[in-house]
Order: sequence, then structure tokens, then C-alpha cells
Amino acid sequence: MKQLMDRLNKLNDGSWQNIALLYTIKIIAAAIILFIGFWIINRINKIINGFFEKRSIDNTVKSFLKTLISAGLKIVLVIFLLNFIGIQTTSIVALIGAAGLAIGLALQGTLTNLAGGVMILLFKPFRVGDIIEAQGKKGKVTDIQIFNTILSVDDKTIIIPNSILSNGIIENSGKNAPLPTGKISTEQKK
Repeated sequence: MKQLMDRLNKLNDGSWQNIALLYTIKIIAAAIILFIGFWIINRINKIINGFFEKRSIDNTVKSFLKTLISAGLKIVLVIFLLNFIGIQTTSIVALIGAAGLAIGLALQGTLTNLAGGVMILLFKPFRVGDIIEAQGKKGKVTDIQIFNTILSVDDKTIIIPNSILSNGIIENSGKNAPLPTGKISTEQKK
């Protein structure tokens, strides 16, 4: 490999034919590396999927983490290929870092809900079908999403952000607890 790179660098004597040949060879090599890189990323995704299946992780967390890992690996591969071709990538990496920081600050509340959702789906303090009380609201959990949890009481839907649920007190009555009703009993009136 080192000998090939030395020969390629000798082609860089300034004539346009040699420069065109040099970049043509680099682009072909980059395309081959890109093909192999995507194949390796797909293999890694299959290994990660098998790991998640053995651990019986929730489908929402599974798909989110697989997408995040796959996108991260593809970004690293593209930056490596740009550097291989000869394009300076330090400014690109700095730009990606600055954009990530800006997006993180802009979506701070949403990201805390995302982190709360991941924690709820991983540690399972409650499951779909359980009767829980949190933030003064009591209802049956109908759906646990990545950003919020949905409760139902009578004909009402209550949406609670996951950041509040993951950081607050939750009373889990399980599946057999009676649901609260909107009607006041005669004993409560007295």
C-alpha cells in the first residue's frame, strides 16, 4: 500500500494529465472503500440487531439506536473518504461539531424528553396497560413513545413528557387497579 501511495505521489509533478490520472485512481479507490465500508456498516447493524434481540429491548429504542449508530458510522466513513481523496476535513468536522452544538441547545427540552423516553423504555418503571399516577394525573398507559407517554382516563387522553416521568415520582398500581372516574361519589361530596 505504501509503495502504491509513493508511486501515486510521484505522478503529482504538475502536469494536468498526471493530476487527472492521480485523482481518477483516488476516486476509484474511494468508491471501492465506500462499497466495502457500507458492507461493513450493514454487517455491524446486523450484529447490533442480534444483540438487541437477545436483550429484548423495546422496538422504539432499538430502531432509534440502530439509526443513530448507522448514521454515525456513515458520517465517519464519508469524512475518511474525503480525507483519503485529499480534501481537508478539519473544517468539515468543526462545522459538524458546531452544528451539533447549536441543534443540541435549540432542542434541549426535546432531547431531555428523548433521554427520559430511552430511560423509561430501558428500565421499564411501568408498561403499557399499567395504571399509573404521575404529576397529579392518573390513568391507564396506552402508549410509551420516545418523547412522551400517553395515558387514557374515561374518554380523555393525557400526554405527559417523558422527562417529567423519568425524573418525577410515579405511582404504579399495575394492571388490576381501578381507573379513576370523572364522577364524584356520594361519599366524596360529604
